[in-house]
Amino acid sequence: MSNVPPSPGEIPPGPSGQQPPASPPPYGQQPPTGQAPYGQQPPVGPPPYGPPTYGQPPHAPLPAGSAPVPAFPPAPPVSIGEAFRYAWEGFKLDPLPWLIATLVAVVVSGIGESLESSLRTDTQWMDVTISSATPASGFVNLVFSIVGYVIGAAFIQTALRVTDGRRVTFADFTTIPNLLQALLAAVILGLAVGIGLLLLVIPGLIIQVLAAWYLHLALDRGLSAVDALRVSVQLVTQNLGTTILFGLAAVGVLILGLLALFVGVFVAIPLIAIASAFVFRRLTGGPVMVPGSAG
Repeated sequence: MSNVPPSPGEIPPGPSGQQPPASPPPYGQQPPTGQAPYGQQPPVGPPPYGPPTYGQPPHAPLPAGSAPVPAFPPAPPVSIGEAFRYAWEGFKLDPLPWLIATLVAVVVSGIGESLESSLRTDTQWMDVTISSATPASGFVNLVFSIVGYVIGAAFIQTALRVTDGRRVTFADFTTIPNLLQALLAAVILGLAVGIGLLLLVIPGLIIQVLAAWYLHLALDRGLSAVDALRVSVQLVTQNLGTTILFGLAAVGVLILGLLALFVGVFVAIPLIAIASAFVFRRLTGGPVMVPGSAG
């Protein structure tokens, strides 16, 4: 056995002298978050807030009502263009599951809107037709809103798997951790936005921007509904420019998808989901692995 010490970041050989398989490199060749320099002992104490680096066991979700989460360190500049280039690499690696999931989302949304519209009552006033909600249409709207929240959570959870370097299968869209807290956060946000929209619209839009990352936080960090919303406000205020820029870019990509005879939507929606996971991980110091590098 050689007495030459391993180079920084290299895994020492096993007892038989064989090297274990190397871990897949992080996207962009960045060192794993939280790795101690060679020759130094890792710091003693609780692990920093954030997901584990590649090769570490996944952290357990934080229980609902957990202690306040510490502030995020300042994030380095995040390239929105790089986020969508990364999203394209992740999408084209496994396009079929994304296309099927997007088709399901579009069909479910269309059914919900059609059914809710058919249950409304139309009233003629002069030459204007006024459509009014009924208890039945309100119930249908509530049910399909919840279904929409679940579908949105499925897309974000699968996008986060892409940043973990995992291949995507359709089954990934049916496995959503901490779903109950994510749905509760969505309901709270919906009520807050509704009230805000009644107050001259602008407050509702501000609330939506501040809650931009609540779903990622609930799913990726296992936070409670209230903590996910609270930490999203903190994360957005620390990275307001990046958050707004990404939101505008996402709207632009979606519009381009609609202009492409609507077919482009089936690519635009997955790209936005994966790019959002990329930006979120960059803002929070989480790992972003090369798509498919972890199998």
